[in-house]
Amino acid sequence: MQYEDPKMQAYYDALPGKVRAFIDNAGVDISTPGELMLIGEHFRKKFGEDDRPGKGSL
Repeated sequence: MQYEDPKMQAYYDALPGKVRAFIDNAGVDISTPGELMLIGEHFRKKFGEDDRPGKGSL
């Protein structure tokens, strides 16, 4: 997934691979940093991958 907003792209790139794959396969249009962060954090927790540095840094 590629985002025009560099902060969104950096956040997406920092997500675990499982979460990025889920977002990519869902085919949804995520257009704001808030949407991306909500989805990313939800699936990070769901997949048990909540051990990242800089939590919530978007």
